Amino acid sequence: VNMKGHWEDYYLEIIGLIGVFVYALNFYTGKSINNRLANAWFEHHKKLLSDAFCIVGDDGVSKEVSEDVLVKESENRFVLWCTGRLGCEGIKIEIKLLRRQDLISVLSQIFKPQSDTITITTYLSPEDTDSVVLAVMPRKGLKRLQQEVQDLAHFATEKKTDKFDLPGQLGILSEFSEVSNEFLSIPVCKTISENIDVFDSIHFSDYYTGFKISQESQTETERPKPVKRLIFNFVIPGHGKRTKSSIMETTEPLLRMALHMMIKVHKFKLSKENKNKAERHRVQVEEEYLKQTHTQTPGSGAA
Repeated sequence: VNMKGHWEDYYLEIIGLIGVFVYALNFYTGKSINNRLANAWFEHHKKLLSDAFCIVGDDGVSKEVSEDVLVKESENRFVLWCTGRLGCEGIKIEIKLLRRQDLISVLSQIFKPQSDTITITTYLSPEDTDSVVLAVMPRKGLKRLQQEVQDLAHFATEKKTDKFDLPGQLGILSEFSEVSNEFLSIPVCKTISENIDVFDSIHFSDYYTGFKISQESQTETERPKPVKRLIFNFVIPGHGKRTKSSIMETTEPLLRMALHMMIKVHKFKLSKENKNKAERHRVQVEEEYLKQTHTQTPGSGAA
């Protein structure tokens, strides 16, 4: 029997089977790594979060309160909810890992490395938070975000960083110098500097509405209602190459900083002069929005 000729007749099928095997192997391996990393982050930070919140890990689904539940939204995205803390309604922690389960994403990572990230969103109590708009982020994208994020575009201006002991690659946007002076204290700046490979950005806002909506879209959908948010973005070092569970512990100092800043925001009160200015700024934005809405209403300009 001519086996050589026999195998050559099926080489496409053989290559296909090998491809399926490699894809399946990568899927289960990547899925396992992401599960391990997410759970390692939760286990390491659980005590810290339990000391700060009454409930850590509520699944948001059960009728009765549940705890210690790390919600798996996909093979690379996990969410943790914490509630029961003075001054905030709760926080949402998103562990956004690389798509290690997807072979195409793994290959693209070779040419365009990305990182695992942690995003902490604090839902502030509306009645307990004063007017605060502040952002600390890489200078590289500072101008773009100031143009695209609505509250930063309306209220914030770039502040000099000379008086703050922050790494040179970071920039500051704030509505008032009083705000940046209050929150960017020496201990906070020191924590950011010592963990600059983990820090990405912070964004505080009493008037958060997300990214700007184009005029065309604005006629079809209502503008989101302004909400009060603190958003912290952290990066896991190593561009995804370091997959030991211990790498997830690197965000602990910044998480401690975030919890500390939540308390400061709750207690913070603007000076009377800046408070009046902030109120005028927000009234002006509302008036401008209503004006645009009126002019864009079909038939509003008809004689």
